[in-house]
Amino acid sequence: MGGAANMTRLVVVGAGIEGCIAALRAKEIAPEASVQVISTAPERYEYETGTIDVLGYTAEKEGPVGLPLFEIRKLPEDHPCRLTGRHTVRQALGFFGDLLDEDETLPYVGSDSRNALVATPDGGVRPTSRYPAGMRGGLLSSRRDMRIVGFEQMTYLDAELVGDRLDAITPYDVTSTTVEFPLDPTASPPLREFAVALDENRETPDGTPVREALAETVRPVLDIEPRVGFPAMLGLTEHEEVRADLESLLQAEVFELSVGEPSLPGIRLRNRLFELLEDGGIERIDGSVVDFETDSGTIQTIAVEKTSREGGGTSREDGRTSPEEVTSDGSRTRIEGEAFILAAGGLAAGGLTARRGEITESVFDCHVSHPENPLEWSHPDPLGEHQFARFGVETTADFQPCGPDGEVLYDNLYAAGTVLGGYDFAREHSRGGVCLVTGYETGKDAVQSGE
Repeated sequence: MGGAANMTRLVVVGAGIEGCIAALRAKEIAPEASVQVISTAPERYEYETGTIDVLGYTAEKEGPVGLPLFEIRKLPEDHPCRLTGRHTVRQALGFFGDLLDEDETLPYVGSDSRNALVATPDGGVRPTSRYPAGMRGGLLSSRRDMRIVGFEQMTYLDAELVGDRLDAITPYDVTSTTVEFPLDPTASPPLREFAVALDENRETPDGTPVREALAETVRPVLDIEPRVGFPAMLGLTEHEEVRADLESLLQAEVFELSVGEPSLPGIRLRNRLFELLEDGGIERIDGSVVDFETDSGTIQTIAVEKTSREGGGTSREDGRTSPEEVTSDGSRTRIEGEAFILAAGGLAAGGLTARRGEITESVFDCHVSHPENPLEWSHPDPLGEHQFARFGVETTADFQPCGPDGEVLYDNLYAAGTVLGGYDFAREHSRGGVCLVTGYETGKDAVQSGE
């Protein structure tokens, strides 16, 4: 589609990876456009690994996928990555790279064509295309011994379990140690508290800066391992500085392992994407869509009930551990748009809702195809192919929500990310990639739809 973009007002419902990428891509194509993002569930990032996994596993291939772009051609025809095609996936990865690869506070690295293998919290393998530079030292393809360090005060990482499992599948030695973190926690869970303490390099009770104290605790257990892995808690806002200091003190490469929820790599990514929205002149509104108005087959306005978020659970930049309170401030605002992108997430984020044997889309009531009998949603084998994992909004090949007859519901509505059907991101390890490429594609199409 060529020529100058005509769309002047775009509204993105959802501020996950797909929503942020859609907004940023739209603004790149149409700098003069007004772009607003409704942040419906920013806590979604607590469940993000912080990596961009394009395609890790397929039904036809045993073991992890090495060349994800090559394997896309084998996916079902309705898979989002198959609909966009390998060329667009590569472009989307390049766009993400331009945003973050050279960022000094949160650099991302990786290959557009070949997966890297990082360790999971249970000692398994995650194939990924883009990942924080802080995970690079732990790549399983690097044939160097490593030591995994866990902490007595934290249950996020069983260092011995991870070490034993990795040692069994790698051609080098993986050892493990569990030590006491040099500060006592004042809240539970302590992951964010320890991260902030490392950011600020607080003093321990004996007056030692905590980064130095941590290195002194770990150094005696090191042998000759050239790399040391910690749970992903090495700072929230000063992560690269914390890691560099520990590398200097330990004289070894320091890396992080993702440890589940709350995911600090996910929260760091959220904070950076939100900064990019602000830097790009994109307005972000905390709230939920409670109503919308249509006319002549198009969405005209949405009604947003604004929310206030207090505490450190998910919205504060400092990552402190006081519980977050999310409340309505009692106000509603109507937002007009010429195009809308539905990026509100799947079941976990509230973009899809399951009740009384029915799956519904929560914002625009888009069609979600599923068997009427809930017993058919799952497979008797816990590791089998469960139909519910592929439930989502049905769309055209251009990601416009459609009805069971294939007809577009609203001419100016697009959908992106985990609200989409047609793929099983848990089995495929494809969540980040689908979010990235569909956000990239719909951001472009939405602002060019007026041509």
